[in-house]
Amino acid sequence: MKDLFSLVGKIAVITGASAGMGKAIARILGLNGAKVVISSNDETACSNVFEEFQKEGIQVTAIPCDISVKKEIDFLVSETERQVGKIDILVNCVGIAIPGSFLSINTEDFEKTMQINLQSAIYLTKKVIPSMQQKKDGAIIYLSSLSSVRGNKNLGLYGISKAGLAQLARNLAVEFGPDNIRVNAISPGVIDTEFAKPMTTNSEIMERRIALTPLRRIGKVEEVAGLALLLASKAGGFITGQNIIVDGGTTISDGN
Repeated sequence: MKDLFSLVGKIAVITGASAGMGKAIARILGLNGAKVVISSNDETACSNVFEEFQKEGIQVTAIPCDISVKKEIDFLVSETERQVGKIDILVNCVGIAIPGSFLSINTEDFEKTMQINLQSAIYLTKKVIPSMQQKKDGAIIYLSSLSSVRGNKNLGLYGISKAGLAQLARNLAVEFGPDNIRVNAISPGVIDTEFAKPMTTNSEIMERRIALTPLRRIGKVEEVAGLALLLASKAGGFITGQNIIVDGGTTISDGN
């Protein structure tokens, strides 16, 4: 029982790991024994997180990568294998949100959103799964969103792309379950990050949102990271194909 959350001997790649939930997930996986590879398109931020994690005793490697570029994804995987080893855990935390109504969606915004939020995850996963099949072991986690299960008139395109990640998790869980590869998605509600600042700094929006949330607050990055640790470890060994909502109860509340 004491080793249920241990990731000693595991190699974890976390994209979008230079800030917010991605950084928190990388930290908690590292603190529980994983060798973590942090990656984002911000090379300076990656270097800063690398130094920060090293001071905490985390076994960390930084490999910057713009996940909108396939050659950089190729490099991320090959360099991880060269420097650290075969990937056991993949956590995809990259995402962009372009606001706008349905009628304002244009080809450029659609292609950019789908490329970064969905297509890059598909491409990266295809690079990682074969080695997991060989080992008959692996855990893949996609950071989806509450927008994947609710309608949204201003972030509909973002929601569509994140719903794609949740469905991708279900599809891959079925196809690769016989190889002992578990695939899940996490759908956070409003979490205290820079990404959520447009909402969290708007008092009118937050007053309504918190009134609809039973816990009467927004979430913390470590509360999402804790779930990622569960899904990556033996403790979550019988969980696959799920889109787990972390929202303080917002989706189940009637506002009372």
